[in-house]
Amino acid sequence: MQEIKFLGLCKLHSMVSELKLTFSNGTLLPAYKVILTFFFCLFSYQLSANEQAAQSEITFYTEVYPPANYYENNELKGITVDTLKAIWRELQQPEQFINIVPWARGYRNTLDNPNTALFTMSRTPPREKLFKWVGPIFNSTHVIMTKKSNHFKFSKLSELFDYKVAAVRGDISEISLSKIGFPDQNIAKVTELKLAYKMMETGRVDMLVATIHGFQHLAQQLNFDHTRYENVWQVNKFANYIAFNRETPESIITKYQAALDKISEEHLKIKQKYKLAIEEY
Repeated sequence: MQEIKFLGLCKLHSMVSELKLTFSNGTLLPAYKVILTFFFCLFSYQLSANEQAAQSEITFYTEVYPPANYYENNELKGITVDTLKAIWRELQQPEQFINIVPWARGYRNTLDNPNTALFTMSRTPPREKLFKWVGPIFNSTHVIMTKKSNHFKFSKLSELFDYKVAAVRGDISEISLSKIGFPDQNIAKVTELKLAYKMMETGRVDMLVATIHGFQHLAQQLNFDHTRYENVWQVNKFANYIAFNRETPESIITKYQAALDKISEEHLKIKQKYKLAIEEY
């Protein structure tokens, strides 16, 4: 950076010398053009530098929620993680640090602080104007899961309300339960899906809410037989995105979206790699 500033000063000094010669010859028009050209280039360079700085200084947050984002052998991976890394490669940017935090904290930080982004977030009408969006990365079908041994059969939504269900705090799963009228006192709010499963296994709750792919991947991660469980109610279906703070420059959102669109073939292979259910592509 010091070298760039030095070269810039040398260029300025050269131009000033040229201006002096020009003025001494009594010709003002060439000098005027030189001044305009210099300041236009300087202004353009400053805009580019500011945009690149903002782009590289974005703080990224995510939660542990497979298969979108999770750890395996001390490596952060998943559909969205791998897609974001592919976007960075397309933009010729170095990989950036990704902060693993509880969903509620990441959501609050991204909502309140400039130069932040959170993934993977369902794009819902109430959230639409709160963030800027890059995606979709994949779709999520949220369902209520329970043990088959419970023999639960529901013909209408209100019949579920007498049971306890676990959901990730602040996640679209909890929000969706509240939206369909599920009694708040019967929602056990946890920090990650794995804890919801453990509560269901130990009988502390009767059911949990998760995405189809999320529950299937959790079964692989914790090595349990997912066929012992069943989906007793579909809650909703949403597209998932990377959500940026709403003060993020539009130029950055456009670049990220264009990069995602350009890597469509690689993006498809990433979804296939993680065995995403075809209905959630």
